[in-house]
Amino acid sequence: MPPEDIPAAVPAVAEAYGSGTQAERYPQEISSEYFAQLANDELEKKLQAIGETRRHVLRLRRAPQPMSLPAGQLICEVKVPQQLAYGGVNPIYISVYVDGAFYRRSVCYYELYVYEHVLVATHDLDIEKTLAASDLRLEERSIDGSPGKYLTDINQAVGRVPSRVIRSGTAIAAAILQNPIVMDVGTPVTLVTNYGGVEAKAEGIAMQKGRVGKIIRVRNARSGKMLRGRVVDATTVEIMA
Repeated sequence: MPPEDIPAAVPAVAEAYGSGTQAERYPQEISSEYFAQLANDELEKKLQAIGETRRHVLRLRRAPQPMSLPAGQLICEVKVPQQLAYGGVNPIYISVYVDGAFYRRSVCYYELYVYEHVLVATHDLDIEKTLAASDLRLEERSIDGSPGKYLTDINQAVGRVPSRVIRSGTAIAAAILQNPIVMDVGTPVTLVTNYGGVEAKAEGIAMQKGRVGKIIRVRNARSGKMLRGRVVDATTVEIMA
């Protein structure tokens, strides 16, 4: 690893034992508390590196065992998960080197809780029921995803509809809301396309239910040709090139 990434040698936390054969073979010890602090510090660095600025709490779930070591300079290399488990348990591995040679690995487990003010359902919300401001409230919650997974602005939800039933008190994830249906199968629509900056229009028929922004199948009413297009509004579909 690059020199700037190599952790500093373990300080005076490595303690001498006493007299005797065991003490002579393993005169140093790294305490459980020191290992746990190394893991905590590395988790904090990881959170900072990924741009996590929300309030968070780290809780030691399982402390590592203390480690007895032979004489020599000690280096601890700490490795955190590539993908942190929000609201879950994260194993932190600590490799210990004596005079540059790998000696032993220790592991501890930290729970990570990240908090954010997110939209929460004030009551059970039904599928396809258009949401109003009264259906939602802002509440600080421990969340299980990166920024953007849950909605934080009531304007992001009002006018949209759930894709499944949302129970009262549930945090509103962006992925479970969608635009309402604005056209049904058989709805007459205007087909719009653009060729080299020139807009052309034709009459068409929606062959699928449509939501603004979604791709649906349509039929050209004159030629009968089946096409695909993006729903612009309740009466307009932009044909894909």
